[in-house]
Amino acid sequence: MYNVKFFKRAKEQYINIWKYIAEDNLFYANEVLNKIDDSIETILQFPNIWTKIDNTYRKIVEPNYKFKIVYRISKETINIVWIYREQNSWK
Repeated sequence: MYNVKFFKRAKEQYINIWKYIAEDNLFYANEVLNKIDDSIETILQFPNIWTKIDNTYRKIVEPNYKFKIVYRISKETINIVWIYREQNSWK
């Protein structure tokens, strides 16, 4: 089983997603983060099947709200590198 580690930027994005949505709707903000968490759990179960970006990075698209989660696999750790919506870029 893999461990999860958030890069600083990804953790900030995760928190900022919640803060931004929570300004208008706390329930919805929690729902969005739950769906992102579900996608991270899916990565942990099947880390090698999601879309390759290059030789280092992969991404999964959270199906309900379309957040992209960019990650890399390092031994026993899944490193969450970036969380974004389509209009943003991870690089």
